[in-house]
Amino acid sequence: MANLTVAQLEDRTVLVLTGKDVWSFLQNLITNDMDGVSDTSGIYAALLTAQGKFLHDFFILKSEDGYLLDCATDRKEDLIRRLTLYKLRADVTVSESDQRVFALFGGGACSIATLPKIAGAVMKDNGSAYMVDPRNLTLGVRIYASATFDPATELPTAAIAAEETYDAHRLRLGIPEGARDILPEKNFLLEANFDELNGVSFTKGCYVGQELTARTKHRAKIKKRLFRIEYSGELHSGDKILKQDREIAEVRSFSNGQGLALVRLESLPTDPEDLEPKGVRIIQPEYINLPALEKQ
Repeated sequence: MANLTVAQLEDRTVLVLTGKDVWSFLQNLITNDMDGVSDTSGIYAALLTAQGKFLHDFFILKSEDGYLLDCATDRKEDLIRRLTLYKLRADVTVSESDQRVFALFGGGACSIATLPKIAGAVMKDNGSAYMVDPRNLTLGVRIYASATFDPATELPTAAIAAEETYDAHRLRLGIPEGARDILPEKNFLLEANFDELNGVSFTKGCYVGQELTARTKHRAKIKKRLFRIEYSGELHSGDKILKQDREIAEVRSFSNGQGLALVRLESLPTDPEDLEPKGVRIIQPEYINLPALEKQ
């Protein structure tokens, strides 16, 4: 495992949701169960269209008088707009926090943050909140802290790195994030591995887009999935991967030899020599259990 590292995630914004109706408002709206949010636990979830297509993903944890919602900065205005449309007369206020988001990852991340190795576990200390990433333990710990938080002082055993280092860590694990990897209003939730990433509840009851999501799950209708890719050359978002001149995958993210692509499952497994561009490898992430496919 990589050495302990901390990086500020400058592409993340923390929203604060308060009001007496905020719990039920979120429970009726998002893909995951708000019962999973407490002083000691947080969740990963998404907002969908009524047709079950992806719109936004985010993390939710409890604050003193409401809930914190960790979302992508470049799409926060759209998220705020949609939340405002849905709240109608509900007593819910959405505002923006000045808190910063950090990722602590590598060997010993949970131990340094004095957290159990439980996805979504939360610990609060001296005005900061530490949460084991709810998607996957190997992603590490997310930290929510004020502008005065100094990682060099608070986490002296961790190397300080740029956000790109964390993105490389995430891509090596094959874990998607937001609109960079999941196309808004295009992709279904389970194509983006949300089930395996603890981002959807199939027992909580109704939410926006629930019917189609549940139907897709129970009828096993998933024909495409986000998989890891590795390649020694250059690839860009939107590039096609071909097998015998037939498109079998579309690149979503790619950086420094690795990335994510939406892959047609019927085309797997594949030999890199059969693909175009020549030598690109399609790899099933370890956290996905698809026994009919051979891991490369």
